[in-house]
Amino acid sequence: MPYHIGQQIIRLDEIDSTNTYLLNHPEHLSHPGLVVITARQTAGKGRLGRRFVSLADKNLTFSIAIHPSVSMESIGIYSLLAGIGVARALEPLLEKTPRLKWPNDILIGTRKICGILLESTSLKNQIVLVMGIGVNCLGQPEDYPEDLQSIVTTMAQESTRKIEMESVFQQILTHLNAVLDQFDQQGSSFLLEEWLVRASALNQPARYQTQNGWSEGVIEQLSPEGYLLIRTPEGTLIPHISGDVQYIG
Repeated sequence: MPYHIGQQIIRLDEIDSTNTYLLNHPEHLSHPGLVVITARQTAGKGRLGRRFVSLADKNLTFSIAIHPSVSMESIGIYSLLAGIGVARALEPLLEKTPRLKWPNDILIGTRKICGILLESTSLKNQIVLVMGIGVNCLGQPEDYPEDLQSIVTTMAQESTRKIEMESVFQQILTHLNAVLDQFDQQGSSFLLEEWLVRASALNQPARYQTQNGWSEGVIEQLSPEGYLLIRTPEGTLIPHISGDVQYIG
């Protein structure tokens, strides 16, 4: 079925986390495509329990209720689909091409311009995803806490255009609808190929985190579920399902 992300939008002046808000309001989760957006997010969440720092009135911070069409084991693919949609929306507005980083970051060079966080819950025996997206729109890296200044960037920093946050928001919603429709109609293969191109990940040496520490290998492909397939130095092809990944070079 066609997606209609953004037909219902809840706009809040300030909240701790748009993801948390949706997870705490099951009455909203029952509406596929409902969006919660806030001007000021005070306790944003990142992947693996990290914080997501946003600047008041300068960052797009919003979350979407998604009713996935895949099994629980495959829902991580929605992070990759969201990355493609956001990259398509931002690309015409920036001087440099956005690069995707598995599974949930969008970079300009080596600096983060957008983060995506998926969380899941159950509603009447149905899986529901909360897709949180945070885009650094206005301001400069120096406006962020000192420990983040060397690793973040903003659209204002990376563009010669005037950045209109509402326009960026609407463009992202449009492209997310298109990507999810394409996924439902055509499957994942073409989109995963696009992800690999946008990530410059094919044959990319990488360090990846495991339960026993860090290992190194070469990214060869994505599985249909969106896992990285990494060739180890011993020649084994393994799926990387969770944990950090760092490109080498």
